[in-house]
Amino acid sequence: MSTEKKSKSLRPETQAAQALGRVDEATRAIVPPLHPSTTYLRDPDGGYSSGRGYTRPQNPSYDTPEDLLATLEGGASCILFSSGMAAATAVFQSLLPGDHVIVPRVMYWALRKWLHEFAMSWGLEVEMVDTSDNKNIAQAIRPGKTRLVWLETPANPTWEMSDIAGSARIAHEANARLVVDNTVPTPVLTRPIEFGADLVVHSATKYLNGHSDVLAGAIVTAKRNAFWQRIRTWQGDAGAVLGPFEAWLLLRGMRTLFPRVNQSSQTALTVARHFQNHARVAQVLYPGLEDHPQHELARRQMTNGFGGMLSIRLADGHAAAVATAARVNVFKRATSLGGVESLIEHRASIEGAATPVPFDLLRLSIGLEHPDDLIADLDQALSYTDNALHEVVLPETIKSSETSNDAFSKHVAQICNEHIRPTIQDRGGDIEVLVQNQTVHLTVSGSPGALVPLRDWISGVLKHYIPEIEDVNFEIGDFARDSQADKASDESLEQFINDKINPALSAHGGVIHLTEFRDSVVNLRFDGRCQGCAMAEVTLRQGVETLIREQFSEIRTVVDLTDHEAGTNPYFSPGKGGGAK
Repeated sequence: MSTEKKSKSLRPETQAAQALGRVDEATRAIVPPLHPSTTYLRDPDGGYSSGRGYTRPQNPSYDTPEDLLATLEGGASCILFSSGMAAATAVFQSLLPGDHVIVPRVMYWALRKWLHEFAMSWGLEVEMVDTSDNKNIAQAIRPGKTRLVWLETPANPTWEMSDIAGSARIAHEANARLVVDNTVPTPVLTRPIEFGADLVVHSATKYLNGHSDVLAGAIVTAKRNAFWQRIRTWQGDAGAVLGPFEAWLLLRGMRTLFPRVNQSSQTALTVARHFQNHARVAQVLYPGLEDHPQHELARRQMTNGFGGMLSIRLADGHAAAVATAARVNVFKRATSLGGVESLIEHRASIEGAATPVPFDLLRLSIGLEHPDDLIADLDQALSYTDNALHEVVLPETIKSSETSNDAFSKHVAQICNEHIRPTIQDRGGDIEVLVQNQTVHLTVSGSPGALVPLRDWISGVLKHYIPEIEDVNFEIGDFARDSQADKASDESLEQFINDKINPALSAHGGVIHLTEFRDSVVNLRFDGRCQGCAMAEVTLRQGVETLIREQFSEIRTVVDLTDHEAGTNPYFSPGKGGGAK
């Protein structure tokens, strides 16, 4: 019997530890060799009998880690990517403009931000719902338009569970695909394909590698089909590929996947139980606890443990969470999860004011340390003084829109707050809602580019949930769009900018000046906090220019003459992170 056939009869722990039992044919080495070559020799007739032509899609270093992960997940095939984000975005970029996708309200923040800033600008209709209740997914389905449902379960960092099997039934009845981010449970605890998932996505940087020294991603498919080939083509053609050394390190990490995940899960449960009744902890969020609202679902969907991730909410609020994170010694204050070292992070500070994460929450990634050391470290960190709380400077948070007492208006405000406002906020704007009879008026502040390109999507969301709505009007600043287009002139353009665009930009401390209008070309200059802002181009191209050309039909183009490099206080920094200052 061949080594490959023997491996298929073995338990997954053994398959992982022995990397499918493969041995290098040339040297008989039990550790696979590294293949740094970027190209491969052609045959005399110009063909590639080896099956390999170029490293981007065909490096031999990918073969074993891809095959191992596909085996562990129970899938038909696997593709490695340069990062978890490269893997996740490849799925969405393999869809078509106009496709409707459903994603969780609480999910990996970088992906949520990318979906709102880029995917929606490119034409995907992205709708966030609370996927912990299948009714919400079913209500959001748009027959003939919904193409994909995305789950993250447990959801980072509040750890709600989503029913994979139930979601798969709903998605498949609508001819949509179900994709599950399995980064946190890993196939050690959950195999989504067994519950009906079509694709499984991993940030392999986390548990699969497990040593905080590799950036990688992966997708596993239940079936080889046309959509899978589209993803594979995207990966190769776009260059979202893993380096051979990173692939080699990833395989090394996967060999210890089972003992690492099992120990982290056991320690996480011990830590969670210890702090359940701590005087300064309001709530422990962990699906392995019996008081977790979806504990029974977690028991059905996860085997041999509930994962190494948990969060605690502090009884004394936001300041207490920040103060506690500042006092740890064994836990490391760092972003990421799934490594051998335990990490702590105040996620709301990282994600910014638009985050759905409570500001009193600390996320814990439990590593391989002794549980007593971790518990002792958190215990002493929670012994902060009242003076320490007063020293914490808290950022402003975004408040929800006020709602009317009228039942119809309340319903509109609820849909806006749950399905629309978070998207607008992530894109650098905000909205106010006014309901008059059956007409909804939405006023945008901040970047007009946050709302203007999404007008059809917003109308569709509102009318999907509330068919009684007769019309949706969009207003910029304090003024609605004029019904009659004006003839463009320096005076009319300047008045339009000052009356209808700058009131919105003022919410970000920004302003636009008209510098010149000639030959159907409008030249503008950003000032204030719009100068140098990372969102300036979106604000101009998808907001300001669209509004100006709608109002003045003869305008051919709008040009930004701003010296953005000279901006000293941009609202959204163009540097790493890009958050508002």
